[in-house]
Amino acid sequence: LKHGRLAMLAAAGWPMSELLQPMISQFLKQPDLLTRGGEAPSILNGGLDQIPPFFFLAIIVFSGTVESLALTTRTLGADYTPGDLGFDPLSLYSGKSEATKRDFQLKELNN
Repeated sequence: LKHGRLAMLAAAGWPMSELLQPMISQFLKQPDLLTRGGEAPSILNGGLDQIPPFFFLAIIVFSGTVESLALTTRTLGADYTPGDLGFDPLSLYSGKSEATKRDFQLKELNN
């Protein structure tokens, strides 16, 4: 579930980064890191040499921290629901009835 959610965020984030990065870099007075064609840096598009190595290190540390917290949570008790990371910033899941929560879970598994 977690990796599927991450893939959905990445699929939405890739084109959004190409649209918003020039405006954000101007606002923060930082260099524009898009390739000459206006594409996000990647193995396919090139441009990864412009990204500071510290960024990659920070991503690895952040990802490791999130995974270690998930592993710790998973071993805490029988009331843990797989895929429930406690992250619901729009309150789409919290406060709903158990039947509605179960329906959301089944819809997510089916897609």
